[in-house]
Amino acid sequence: MKKIKKIKVLITGASGLLGSVLTNVLETYSLYAFSKEQFDITNFKNSKLKLHKINPDVIIHTAALTDLDYCELNPNISNVVNFLSTQNLVEYCYKTNCKMVYISSTGVYGTKYLKKNYTENDQIEPTTVHHKHKHESEILIKNKLKNFLILRTGWLYGGSILHKKNFVIKRYFEAKSKKIIYSDNSQFGNPTYALNLAKQIKVLLEKNISGTYNCVDHAKNVTRHYYVQEIIKNFDLNCQVKIGKKENFKRAAPVSHNESAYNYNLSKINLDLMDDWRVSLKAYIENIKKQIK
Repeated sequence: MKKIKKIKVLITGASGLLGSVLTNVLETYSLYAFSKEQFDITNFKNSKLKLHKINPDVIIHTAALTDLDYCELNPNISNVVNFLSTQNLVEYCYKTNCKMVYISSTGVYGTKYLKKNYTENDQIEPTTVHHKHKHESEILIKNKLKNFLILRTGWLYGGSILHKKNFVIKRYFEAKSKKIIYSDNSQFGNPTYALNLAKQIKVLLEKNISGTYNCVDHAKNVTRHYYVQEIIKNFDLNCQVKIGKKENFKRAAPVSHNESAYNYNLSKINLDLMDDWRVSLKAYIENIKKQIK
């Protein structure tokens, strides 16, 4: 009987929030999951040598500099990490016909709408350095490759409670020791469970889908304040979440007030597997409650 060749998948940023979840979800593949230390995307020569040695069929590029304020203050560093490093990977994919799965952001849509959920057909008007580099990477991928997936997501949470970017567990510890906490009511988005996104990626890979897709959990008119309220409610904490003053949430990066999106392209092909954001958040919190007791 002929042995079926396992698809080789390389994940950049595997120690990140999404990367670490993907590593578990895609365990049936021939997986090469690298942390920043193991696969430095900014070392173009070494990363190309490693790529040629492994010869992956798919690269899932989750590694990025995601601190928006840092990117705004250090645009040259953001350019190297978020654009030029992607360019290096795209060149490899172009020469080898390797599939590129690029994790982009719903933040690229800009400020056209106050509350409406953006679709993939809406105009791109990034307002921050980080999102400009994300958009430039998207353009490069579309122009250079035929075999690609660009996935725009946002407000990701999930993974280990020890992960430094775990927004949910941070709010838990903040609220646990206080009677009142404050949150921003001026920004809208889709709280998205990383596990849902990882499972969605797996299905898109299995069906060999290409193109640009919003990949967020289903949400409408959800503010950061409402999101935090739901977190505290699900943890059963005796803490009130109040709307904070705008000046208390000033940032170096001019982040769009609306990062809400609708998975229009996924729904068109009947492959939108993402869930209602409240259902997913509740399930995640019920799971981590067992770990923090």
